[in-house]
This record gives sequence, C-alpha cells and structure tokens, in this order.
Amino acid sequence: MDTTTTTEQRTRGTSGTTSRKVQVGKTPADRAAEVEALAEQLTDTVTALTTSAAWLEMLRVAARFTRYSSTNVLLLWMQAEQRGVTLSRVAGYRAWQAIGRQVVKGARSFAVKAPVRRRLTLEEATERARSGQRPAFDADGRPALVVRGFKLERVFRYEDTEGEPLPEVPEVGYVTGDTPTGAWDALSALVTREGYQLTAEAEDGDTRGHTDFTRRVVNIDPRYHLAERVHILVHELGHIRCDHENRRKVSRAQRETEAESVAFIVCSVLGLELGDVAAVYVGGWTDGDPDTITAAQVAIHTAARGVLADLEDNRNEHGDDEDVST
Repeated sequence: MDTTTTTEQRTRGTSGTTSRKVQVGKTPADRAAEVEALAEQLTDTVTALTTSAAWLEMLRVAARFTRYSSTNVLLLWMQAEQRGVTLSRVAGYRAWQAIGRQVVKGARSFAVKAPVRRRLTLEEATERARSGQRPAFDADGRPALVVRGFKLERVFRYEDTEGEPLPEVPEVGYVTGDTPTGAWDALSALVTREGYQLTAEAEDGDTRGHTDFTRRVVNIDPRYHLAERVHILVHELGHIRCDHENRRKVSRAQRETEAESVAFIVCSVLGLELGDVAAVYVGGWTDGDPDTITAAQVAIHTAARGVLADLEDNRNEHGDDEDVST
C-alpha cells in the first residue's frame, strides 16, 4: 500500500517533546502528481528512441513484458536505461513473496502505472445508462467498476530477490526450439481471418513479401527458409494490425518501422532470434518528436499484443498436444 509519513509531536509536561510517525494514505492528488511527474520525465527521455540501439532495447523490453500496457513498457525501459540494467522479470513485493522469494534489502524498485478503480453508485450507474455512457452496469447487473485515475505501483527485478527458484513458465505460442512450423499455420490463419488471401510468389529485388490492401493479398516469397518466412509473415500481419491501410498519412518509413517492430516482438516471444535484422533506424521519420514516437509505440504494442493473444487463443482451442504442423 502506498503511504506517506508525517511526524506528530506531543508535549509531556516539562520534559520536552516526544514524537511518533503516523502512516497516512496518499491522497488522490498526491498520486496524480506522482504519475504526472513520471509522465513528464518519460516525455523527456523518450527522444532517446531515435537511435536504433535504444529502439531495439525498448522492443526487447516489450517482448519480455507483453502483458504490460504500452506506457508501462516505456516506463520500464526508461528506468532500466537510466540505471544501466537489463530487465528480465519483474513483480511486486508481495507477488515475489507469494512464490517464495524475498526482495533483498536496499533493492531499488521500478515504477509502473496502475489504474485506481471505484465502483459506481447505483445513482451514477443509472444516470450513465440513461445517457448512453458505458460502462454502467456489469454482467451481473451491479454498478460497473470504472477507472478514476492512476497511481504508481512498485515492482522489483528477479535479480534483486532471493529464495526459491522460479517455477517453470509455460511456452507461449507454437514455436519450440528452432521449429516454427506450427507458428506458420497459426499466423496464416490470422491473415486469412483478416480477409486476405495468402500467396507464395517470388518477389523482385530485395523485397521478401508485400501486402496489397486493394486486392486483399499477402504474398510471402517462398524461396526463404521457414523461420524467415514466419518472420516475413508477421511483418506483413503487422502492417494489417497497425491499420496501415487507413493510416496513409503516416510515412512509409514509419509504417515499415512499426511492422518490423511488431515482427521483432512477436518472433522474440515465439523463440525466434532475429539478430540485427530488425535494426530499423527511427530517427528519420520522428524528427525527435516524442508524440510521434509514443503514437508509433502504442500502435506497435497494441498490434503485437493482439497477435500474441490470438495465437494463444488458437493454441488453447486446438490443445497443447495437438500436432498443428504442416
């Protein structure tokens, strides 16, 4: 629980004063000020993403923390860069204790944003429903929980804890080792579900694949080995999921950076090592504008997270033991 400390003094006769510390909860204004301060710091720091090295490090953080929001991915990246450390796994103080590990004394925490939720009163929910605002009531007919603001929560790195070894984490997606065959099938199904026909024709020059929004065709050059075709397929799916069909005002350089960044995150989670293939340089299209960088990162994060969630749903539907290879 977030607390602040104040000192209360009492006078006992003529013997002077004694003091004791009283723990009081932070006010909503205190929490909002903390969040705002960190947001301003993030805006100042995010311009560092105009270098390839910083961009790739941010993508590596995003690949490790796919369940975090895009803002929290940027916050974790920023703090890790400032301290010169690498992030592996992070969790809250109590969460580490729950799995038998203890945060070591003196460890520095990392701040992430957490929503502050409150259940609407019956009157508020009724008024929302009457005016067409959502949410108003939940599936059980109770007044809905709504986000009233944000607060900072503290998480710690695995390296700053000691105790029981971490439990085995189940594999995400279809790729195990160097066999991405199942991923090809699942990703192909996602392309088809988006309303595109998947073709396999040789491309000209350095082009390895392309998406034709008019003809609704995604083509992947069949001359590459399977792992690379999976990478190309995720790149083209990234174009679709980042809505590049309708975001025509976005420069081609930015569109390619977004699509390749989606491919980097998804392929990293699936176990494919891309090396330097995704070392896209972002400075040319951002002009150092934090708003442009943040908007691109949100699009990338949303698309990559959606693809991974769909792959997970697909795997759960078929069952872990089913052979989905070609």
